[in-house]
Amino acid sequence: MTSDEQPTVSGGMDPLGEIVLAVRGDGNGSAPDYELPPTVPLAKAAEILGMHFADALVQARSGLLPERVIDVGDEPGTKFSVPVAPLIRRVGLDRVREALRVQG
Repeated sequence: MTSDEQPTVSGGMDPLGEIVLAVRGDGNGSAPDYELPPTVPLAKAAEILGMHFADALVQARSGLLPERVIDVGDEPGTKFSVPVAPLIRRVGLDRVREALRVQG
């Protein structure tokens, strides 16, 4: 997949039954090119967007983060997740994949 190509992002299930985003670079293959989580914590989204976490937290609480946030904390405004698909559209698949790559 080239960096200027717009991937197709859809929902899917991984072999363990977890919901994932199935990301395909073209429509010719039957298997997804990548499987990514549907959301990431705000700290990871800030890294992907090239922001400091503290700035991202202030923006998320005020509704000004460049991407939509989902408030998932027990107390409103304390914990946020960010959907991955819009991050892919904003910064590109390669950058998101690199940030989400599992460190071994």
